[in-house]
Amino acid sequence: MIHLFFQAVRQTLLSFSERHLPGEPGCIMTLHTWSRTLALHPHMHCLFTAGSEDKKGNWHESGDYLFHIKSVSRYFRGRLLFLVREHAESLGGHDTVNKLIHPLFNKNWNVFITEKYEHGKGVVKYLSHYVRGGPIKNSRIVSYDGHSVAFRYKDHRDNQNKIMKLPVEEFLRRFIMHLVPKRQRVIRAIGLYAMKGKGAVELNQLLDNSIVKSPIDQVEMICPNCKTPMKLFKNLNTKQLQKFLPPPIPFAA
Repeated sequence: MIHLFFQAVRQTLLSFSERHLPGEPGCIMTLHTWSRTLALHPHMHCLFTAGSEDKKGNWHESGDYLFHIKSVSRYFRGRLLFLVREHAESLGGHDTVNKLIHPLFNKNWNVFITEKYEHGKGVVKYLSHYVRGGPIKNSRIVSYDGHSVAFRYKDHRDNQNKIMKLPVEEFLRRFIMHLVPKRQRVIRAIGLYAMKGKGAVELNQLLDNSIVKSPIDQVEMICPNCKTPMKLFKNLNTKQLQKFLPPPIPFAA
């Protein structure tokens, strides 16, 4: 389901960007599975560029308006439910899955698109808040008496700070629900932010340009260890880099 969730978000964003943006955008997607009370609430946070880059390298601003929220909501609802239906055999069988998802086609799905950040500080704050950290911070835990845990949360219905007290077993059950399985990627990138083959080529070209403009070509670099002249190698792949790895540094047991 996590894989299908990411796939539905990716297809939705790329579909709308192809229709409304004249080039390739960038997006970082982060999966969260918890609510403010640690209940199961799978949702996705997406950091999307306010524009796109065309094949000539020109940047096109999206303006104050990105995508129509209701249209995105309906399209995303259809994409995810159709993907679930396509994989019904591995999700409990066609009869069971169809019975569960059929009523969901008529429900309104929540999608929120905020205004763009005008400066990089807002982007950094967004990433630090959503990308790192777990379902609850230590500062939110108010008390523990050996039998129950009390923690602070903000109720979105009335926007008030409240205290929730749970038995230790229930608190641990809710917390463990959100532990990430081994090798499960909960942060993914598409478009300009994805380091795919094209991105690696562009990065190498950027490095080449910086090398040409730097004095490294004019100044002979001497290895600090063996005192021999150093050679510059460009665009090495992972396999080629293996023979250039330095020997391990000795250390005391």
